[in-house]
Parts: sequence; structure tokens; C-alpha cells
Amino acid sequence: MTDKNYSGGLSETLKTVGAVIFDLDNTILDSHLAWREVDAEFFRKRGLTEPEGYGRAVAAMTFREAAVYSAKILDLNESVEDIMNEWFESIHRQYAEELRIFDGVAELLQKLHKRGCKIGLATAATEQLYAPALEHNGILQYFDAFATTNETKRGKGFPDVYLLAAERLGISPVDCMVFEDILIGIKAAGSGGMMTCAFLNPFTSAEHDELCAFADFSFGDYRSLI
Repeated sequence: MTDKNYSGGLSETLKTVGAVIFDLDNTILDSHLAWREVDAEFFRKRGLTEPEGYGRAVAAMTFREAAVYSAKILDLNESVEDIMNEWFESIHRQYAEELRIFDGVAELLQKLHKRGCKIGLATAATEQLYAPALEHNGILQYFDAFATTNETKRGKGFPDVYLLAAERLGISPVDCMVFEDILIGIKAAGSGGMMTCAFLNPFTSAEHDELCAFADFSFGDYRSLI
């Protein structure tokens, strides 16, 4: 894991941006393994094998889009609502009680908040998931605005959710920096005129080179930003 663009001034830039907009899952919240368990159980219950690339495909989708996609590619005779409810019931307790943020996240949020930087969340997770997760990790109070892909016509392959977060923060997109862990999110936020910062977590190692190439900044440890 390399912090290829860190020396380019990420810490200095964070002192000047008007707002920082964070993705939730696997950017500030370590939720990858929890979702992999949900996926594994979903396929196991149906006696199916997970198609190659499934996890990457649904990562940028809304909850409903992922359910529609799953029903279609797996040829399931199940309603989208039933699939969504099954996933929610499987994951909700973990968001509310168990999942933890990455080391250094709370300290960075506190630092940004203290200097008056606006902080937003742009996520595919519903409020029923993100709110308890942020609360039990003690960081909900640092966020000034929230935007979910359930509120936009298009998912994270497009800049809509990041632009909605910026609008709610009252900050121009060009004065915002977006923290993301997936390539499609980095590209989408960049296309919306925002600065981008890739969090190089262990789960996206195959994309690290591309993330570094497309993002304005990249890093692998929040503690390096405190």
C-alpha cells in the first residue's frame, strides 16, 4: 500500500478546503467483511455460487439497485422488497452495535470540525444503517449533512450523490474534497468538479494503482493525517 500522492500536499489541502465529503462503507467504516458474510449467506441459502465480479458490481449500487440486479442475474423468483428486507435484517445489528471506524477517523473528523470545515456523508447506505453506525462510534455529531443514493436518480457511478451532499453543506463542488475507496466513486466525484482522495484499504488492493492514478490524493492510514 503506497501513499503515492500524499506528499503532493493532502494534509495542507485539508487545511484549506471548504468541505470534506466522506463515503461510509470501507472508507470510514470497516464493513467489508460484514457485507461479505451477508453475501455468502445469501448465496448459501439458495444453493448458488456467487458470480465473479458480483461484489464489485453491487458496491456502487443503491440497496434497491443491488436487489434488482441480484434478482435478475440469479434468475430469482423473489421480490426486490424481500431481498432488501433479508439484507437489512442480516446487517442492521452489526451497523448499530459492532462495526468500527478505521483508526484515526475520529481524530481527523475532530480536527476538521475544529477548524470550521464542513463535513458531509455521501453513501449508498440508508439512514437506518449509517446513523446508528456513526452514533455508536461517537462521530455522528461531526457531520453537517447527509446524502444517500436512495435520494438521487443515479448511483455512485455518477456525481449526483456527492453534488447533493455539497448542496446540503452549502459549499461549491470545487471547494469540496471527496474521500472514497472505490474507483467508480473517485471517477464520479471528479467528474462533478470535486477534488478526490482515495483511501487505499486492504480490500481494494487490486485497484490501488488505478485509484492513485485517478484520484488527486491517496493514502492508506488516517493516522498519517492527524
